[in-house]
Order: sequence, then C-alpha cells, then structure tokens
Amino acid sequence: MKWISINTEFSGEGYELWAGDKKLAGISFSQRTHIGRVMSNIGKRLFFFEKKGLFTPRAIITNEYGIRMGMVDEERPGSGKGHLEFDGRKYTYVLNSGTLELYDEEMKKSLLSCSFNAVMSKIAKAKSLLDTKFPSLLLVLCWYAFQQQHQTAGPEATLA
Repeated sequence: MKWISINTEFSGEGYELWAGDKKLAGISFSQRTHIGRVMSNIGKRLFFFEKKGLFTPRAIITNEYGIRMGMVDEERPGSGKGHLEFDGRKYTYVLNSGTLELYDEEMKKSLLSCSFNAVMSKIAKAKSLLDTKFPSLLLVLCWYAFQQQHQTAGPEATLA
C-alpha cells in the first residue's frame, strides 16, 4: 500500500491510499480545521485530529460522534519510531526511508506496511512526525485496514 498526494478542489491537502493499481481510500484536509474527510468503499467518514500534551505530545483522532478512536506518539522527535493505540489495542510503528511498518506491541509480528513517500518532504522539514499529516494518515490507514480485515474475516477476526 502507499499514500499519494493529490490536488483537491478546495484549499486543503488531499491524499489517496492505493494498493497496486486499486484506489482504496481518499482523505482531504481543510487548512483551517483539523478535520479529515475520508471516502472509501467502506463509506464516508469525518475524523477530527488534534495534538495534545506539552511534555509528552501525542496526536488524537476522534470520529464524527466525538468518540476517541486512537492516539499516536513518537519515542523522541525525529526518531521515526513510536506507538499507536487504536480501538483499544496497542501497536508499534517504524518509519524508515519513507516506508512504515506497523507491528504488534511486542514487535514480534509485522501487521502491515505502507509507503509514506508522499509526505516525506514535509516530514523532513518538521521537528517531529506529530507536526505533520503523518499521524492522521497513519490512523486512517489503520482504520481502513482493520475495518477491511473485520469485514473479510467476519466478526470473530483478530489482528494477532
């Protein structure tokens, strides 16, 4: 999978998630708000993104109903490593040379891989991954991938 940057019809940023030659999802961000509009074969959703914490900063995602869905932090600014909490489960991510690997909490099993080359130029200019669209794209990627997994495997599916 990979994220690509697209031009949008309004003054915001847009990205699409692709697997090979198939578009899986798209997200557009408004410049003035912290809202992401997601469109996929699963449906249309609104997600709200915010950065919280002074000494231990983290990015938080809530859905259109105000329910917290996940959180992203970074081990230390510029490390490209951190933790993700999504739907009550914890994961570890590593962003290396534009490729993200998501692991289970103990880093024993790789759960998914995705290219983030579309945002690497902006990431390189920022002090922290949390100052970019990276947390938003990571959380939307997880939302999409885990929803797809549950739809194809049935309600008893797990990530492990």
